[in-house]
Amino acid sequence: MRLVTVLLVWASVLLATCAASSGETVDVMRTSSHASQASGLVVVRRAADSLLARSEAMPTGGRAWRSAIQAPHVQTDRDVGAASVGEGLLAAYAVTHDARYLSGAEAAGDFLLGVAEHDSGGLRWPDWADPDGQRSATHYTSFDDGAAGISDYLLGLSKVTGERRFRTAALAGMRWLVAQATGPSCPQSACSWRWTDDPSDSVAYNGVGMGQAGIVLALDTFADATGDRTWRTYARAGAARLRALTGNGRRPLPQGSEHPDVHETGFLNGSAGAAFVFLERYAHDHARVDLDTARRLLGWVNDQAETDAGGLRWPIAADESVASGFELGAAGIAWVNLQAARASGERSYREVARRAGAWLRGSATAAGAWHEVPADGTTPVHVGIDSGAAGIGWVLQDLADAGLDPAANRAAARSALAVLSTGAAHDRLGTLWYENHTGGKPLLAAEPSWHWGSAGIAAFAARLAGWSGRGPGGQAVPTRR
Repeated sequence: MRLVTVLLVWASVLLATCAASSGETVDVMRTSSHASQASGLVVVRRAADSLLARSEAMPTGGRAWRSAIQAPHVQTDRDVGAASVGEGLLAAYAVTHDARYLSGAEAAGDFLLGVAEHDSGGLRWPDWADPDGQRSATHYTSFDDGAAGISDYLLGLSKVTGERRFRTAALAGMRWLVAQATGPSCPQSACSWRWTDDPSDSVAYNGVGMGQAGIVLALDTFADATGDRTWRTYARAGAARLRALTGNGRRPLPQGSEHPDVHETGFLNGSAGAAFVFLERYAHDHARVDLDTARRLLGWVNDQAETDAGGLRWPIAADESVASGFELGAAGIAWVNLQAARASGERSYREVARRAGAWLRGSATAAGAWHEVPADGTTPVHVGIDSGAAGIGWVLQDLADAGLDPAANRAAARSALAVLSTGAAHDRLGTLWYENHTGGKPLLAAEPSWHWGSAGIAAFAARLAGWSGRGPGGQAVPTRR
């Protein structure tokens, strides 16, 4: 048993038996916290140092990273691209104050500025831009893939560095984004966004990652940061379209235009993510319709839960597998229920989150990691935030901090960190992780991104070291007003 786990178990015993000396109990808990912070900082540095070593100088300025998942191109986005890696470096800087990590995040920003394209009165970004001058002709709108997420990263970077060029580019990216909004009464009542600006591509998604819900979150972030009512107007109009699609939450969120009959439960594409968006909308405008929509959507999600060994788990969608991870599975749904409990004060959401955490702990492998589909031991074991130990561990830590089975969830989060630490590999550039192990075989070495690789591992480790600047999806931490 590792030292951190021993300390946590001993602390829980002391609390349960009302130790005679409350000072001793506090000392044990404080020692445990310090030990976990120290362990987190070690992993933060290993991941961030590796990211710096694996970056490459770009002819248009700045530095960038090649994704193992989407090789061989140099991506720009928040899924696997420079904005994604830069966000992980900002998390590392927040807990270490190591100027090298901030310089790396700035270099990611300068790469994004160097490849940005002027269009529609603002800036857009190609999906990828390689050192040989070749670049993608596709420009996405969404948080994970395009302008919404890249602009959000540049805005955050400007706050940390004080460099105006990043804020200027961020605002220009949002101007391009609102120029892509469509609808006969947009923005007076409702707006929609296609996934790309290609006139021949009519595909639209509705969720937080690839679609409209994530765009609404970004617009509200910019309204908060700038005081510009334009962004709030478009956020409200985007939310109005989502309400119409769901009948004010009486129907689950459709995945998108290509699959209007697919209704996912999770954070990335599903009704849990949409419920989170409406909780945040309610925090901004205090409009009852937003809170009611959030409650109904989350009510539908929680009605899909399946009881398993005293815990709760969810199918991704009807007739689909039960997933563990943050983006598609129980971890993300638990996290949204926790946000709902904080926003509404309703204890029922806390109980759902608690039972989801219990299922996650019970579905871990003997080593303390998770299969993508725990019931199927042949599915991949991921390391990252999207579907793996970093994201699940992050949620368990958030549950612990909220007082939900704190000793057990905190121990499981520390175990996830230990799995990542001991499972790391090494090459001439330093530490690396394989994005997943499938059938015992390691695959996709040195993936750099937030969702899938080293940047997300750095962020998770920073979370255990005391950082709370972002949620697992990459969006700003929820604020209750």
